[in-house]
Amino acid sequence: MADQSTVRPQSIDTLSRQLAQCERALTDAQETLVTNRQKFRDTFDNAAIGLAHLSCSGQWIRVNPALCEILGFSESELLTMTFCDVTHPEDLEMDQAQTDRLLAGEIARYTIEKRYVRKNGTPLWVRLHAALVRTSDDKPSYFVAVVENIDERKQVERALMLGRQRHEIVLSAARLGVFDFFGDGDPRNYWSYWVRRHFGIDDHSALDYARFARLFHTDDWPYVERELTRCMKEPGSRYQVEYRTIGEQDRILRWIEASGQSLYDSEEGAIRLCGTTLDITARKIAELALQVREARFRKVFDNIPDVVVIYDRDLRIRYVNPVTTCTTGLPPAAFIGKTEAEVFPTGLIASWQPALKTALREEKTTSIDVALPLKSGIRHCHITYVPLTDDAGQVVEIMGITHDFTDRKNAQEQALRAALHDPLTGLPNRILLFEYSAHIFDHAVRQHHMGAVMYIDLDRFKQINDLHGHEVGDQLLVEVVGRIRNIIRRGDLLFRLGGDEFLVMLPEITGESESAQIADRLVAALAEPYTVEPLSLLASASIGISLFPSDGHDIHELVRASDSAMYLAKHSGKNTWRFFSHALSTAARKTIELQNHIRGALARNEFELVYQPVIDIATGSVCAAEALLRWPAGNTGPEEFVPAAEVVGQIVSIGDWVIDRACQTHRDWLDAGLPAVPVAVNVSALQLRQRDFLSKLHDTLHRHRLPPSALQLELTETAVLEDEALAIGLLRQFRSDGIRILLDDFGTGYSSLAYLTKLPIDKIKIDKSFVQTVESDEACRAVTEAIVAIARRLKLEIVAEGIETHEVLQTMLELGCHQIQGYLISHACAADKFATCLREGLMPQMLARSKLALHPM
Repeated sequence: MADQSTVRPQSIDTLSRQLAQCERALTDAQETLVTNRQKFRDTFDNAAIGLAHLSCSGQWIRVNPALCEILGFSESELLTMTFCDVTHPEDLEMDQAQTDRLLAGEIARYTIEKRYVRKNGTPLWVRLHAALVRTSDDKPSYFVAVVENIDERKQVERALMLGRQRHEIVLSAARLGVFDFFGDGDPRNYWSYWVRRHFGIDDHSALDYARFARLFHTDDWPYVERELTRCMKEPGSRYQVEYRTIGEQDRILRWIEASGQSLYDSEEGAIRLCGTTLDITARKIAELALQVREARFRKVFDNIPDVVVIYDRDLRIRYVNPVTTCTTGLPPAAFIGKTEAEVFPTGLIASWQPALKTALREEKTTSIDVALPLKSGIRHCHITYVPLTDDAGQVVEIMGITHDFTDRKNAQEQALRAALHDPLTGLPNRILLFEYSAHIFDHAVRQHHMGAVMYIDLDRFKQINDLHGHEVGDQLLVEVVGRIRNIIRRGDLLFRLGGDEFLVMLPEITGESESAQIADRLVAALAEPYTVEPLSLLASASIGISLFPSDGHDIHELVRASDSAMYLAKHSGKNTWRFFSHALSTAARKTIELQNHIRGALARNEFELVYQPVIDIATGSVCAAEALLRWPAGNTGPEEFVPAAEVVGQIVSIGDWVIDRACQTHRDWLDAGLPAVPVAVNVSALQLRQRDFLSKLHDTLHRHRLPPSALQLELTETAVLEDEALAIGLLRQFRSDGIRILLDDFGTGYSSLAYLTKLPIDKIKIDKSFVQTVESDEACRAVTEAIVAIARRLKLEIVAEGIETHEVLQTMLELGCHQIQGYLISHACAADKFATCLREGLMPQMLARSKLALHPM
C-alpha cells in the first residue's frame, strides 16, 4: 500500500506536466493557425492576380480584390453570382465542359484562355487555372480558380494578326510575290502564293533552289545566278533583276522583276535571302510594242487600204501612202511639198478643205462625208483629220485618212431594199405599204378620189406547203404573183404581207363595182390549176375588199376592214370575195374567236361522235354507220368548226381522235354481241397526206382488236385530187389491206365523171345537194342519173345521202341507188342509242315507216 501511495503522486505530476505541455502546444498551434490564416488572407487579398473559391455548382464562395477589379464587380455582387453569369456566351460551353471533366475525376486541373464579360458589358480575355479540392473520402469540395488578365496581350496579338492580314491583302492585290530563303531543306523557307504563280507552280510541294533554277529562261539564268551568288556572299547587299520564267505546269513565258536583300542571322550564324517578285509581262509587251511602233509606222501606213496624207502646219503635203498614188494615178513626187490646190482642181477640194482647216484651227479631230466624182464613177468617202502633236502638246502635223465606203453604202442600200421587199417575189412588204399609203391617200383626199384595198389569202396553201415542201410552195407563190399582176391595173400596187397573204391597193376607182370586177377576175385567175413540174396543183383565193374613204381614212383601218372581209369570204366557202361591212367585221371576229376556242377543244375532251345508219335498200339491213363529229361546247356545226380546225392546224389530231373513238365504239358493239356493222369515218386531205397515216391506222385497228373490214374511209374529191399519184397509191394500199373506200360528196368538186375510172374505190356518195333537188331540178336529175349509170358500170356501190322525203327516196330507188342515208330513216344518234336500235331491230322498222316497198335490186 505504501508503494502505491508513493507512485500515484508522481504520476499525477507527470500527467500535469504533460497536460501543461499539451496546452502550450495547443496554444502555439492556435497562434500558428491564426498567423497562417492571416498570411493566407493577406496573400489572397493582396495577390496581383485574381483568386477565387467556387462551389461545385459554380457559385462564387470567396473572391479577392484583384478578381473584383478584373471583372468590375464588387465582392458582394460576385458572391451572388456563378461563373456562368460572367463568362462570355461563346466561351461558356468550353469552360463548362472542362468543369464537368474535373467533377468526373477525368482531370485534376485545367488551364484555358477565355473571355469574361465585365460589369460594363465589355469582354475581357483571361487565362484561367482551375483545380478541384476534394475531401478525405475523395468527394468534390470546392474549386480553386486563378485568373490572369491577358486582355492586353490579346489586343496586341489581334493587332498583329490584322496587320498580317492587311499585309497579305496588299501583297495579293498587288500580285507581289514574297520569299524568305534560308537554304535548301530549311523548314523556315517561305514561298508565297504569287511567287509560285510567277513560276507557274500550282501545287504546294516543297521547293528548292535547283527546282527554281530549272524554270528560268536559259538565256537569263546565268545572269540571275551571278547576282544571287554575289548577294549571298555580301551580307546586307541588295539586288534587282529582270528575267523570264517558263511555268512548270502551264509552260507560259513570263517576265518577272525581282528584288531582294541578303541578311545575316547572328543567332543561326547563317545568311538568308529575302525579297519580292512581280509579273511585268504586260509592261514588257508594251515596251516592246513601243520600240517597234516607229519602225512599223511607215510600214502600216504604206499598206493601209485607205488613203493617208500628212500635212504640215502650212497644209503642205509631207507624206502620202501608196494607196493615194494608186487612187489618183499620180506619183508621190506630185504631192510632196505641195498644197492640195496645186494638185487637184479647186472645185474638187472645196468639198473637204473646210474640215481640214477646222482640224488645224481648233486642234481637234474632224470628219466629213463627201461624194467624189471619179472616172470610175461616184465614190463615197469618209475623211477624218487628226491633229498630231509634239511632246509639248503643240500641233505640228495633220493626218488625213480617207476611207472609201462606196461598197458598204451600196450594200446598205441593198440591205434596206431587202428589208423593205419580199426576197421571194420582190414585192414591197408591209413596211413600204404603210409608207406608200400615206402619200397615196393624201393625194386621193385632195383629188376627191375613191380607193380600195384588197386583202388576198390563198386557200389550202398550208396543205400544199406541208405535203410538197417549201420549194413547191415558193414556186406556187411566184406564179400567184404573176397572175395578180396580169389582172390589176398599171397604177395599182401589190404587196406581200407574209406567207400566202397579199394586199392590192387600188389608189383610184370609179366605184365599188370596179373593184368587184377586179376581184372577180382575180378569183377566177387564181382558181385555175397551177403547174409546178411535175405536179398539177389546185388552189384558190379568198379576197376581202375595203373602200376608201367609207371604210376607213388610213391604211390601218382599211387593212383591218379588208382582213375582216377576207375572213368572211373564207367562211362563205372560200374561192370568193366579200366587201367589208360592220356586220362582216362582227362575223370575222366570231370566226377568230371560234378558231381560238377550238385550239384546246380536243384537250378539254369537248368533242363527241354520233352515228347515222346507212341502209341497204335490197335487204333493209344496216350496212354501215357513219361517224359524225359534233362539238356541243362550240355551239356550232361541222361546216363551221371543221374549217376553223384546219386553219389552226388541229384537224389532223382531231381526225386521229375520230378514228380511234369510232374503232373503240365498234369494239364495244362487238363485245356486246351486236352485229359487225362497219363504221365509216371522214378523212381530211391533211390526214391523207401524213406519211404515217397508214401505219397509225393499222396501229389503231390492232389496238382495238378489229379487222380492216370494220372501218370504212370517206374521202372528198378535193382530198384525192390534190396529189393524184399519192392518193391513188394510198387507196390501193387501203383496199389491199381490206379497208373499203368511199368517195364522199361526189359531183361537187373539180373532177369529171371519167375521173371515177382512175380511182380504186368501193362506193360513191352522191352529194345531198343533188339528192335533195333531184325532184325539182332537171339538171340535177340528169347529173345524178349520169353518176349512177357510170358507177353501176364500174360496179361501185352508190349511196344517196340527205334523204329527207318519201318522194326523193322513191326517185333515188328508181334511179338505181343501192344504199340510203338521211333524216327520213334516222337522225344521227349517240353510240349507246345506236346500239339499242341494233339490238332491238329498230332500223328495219324505221325503213318500213318510210313507206318504201323493198324489193331486190
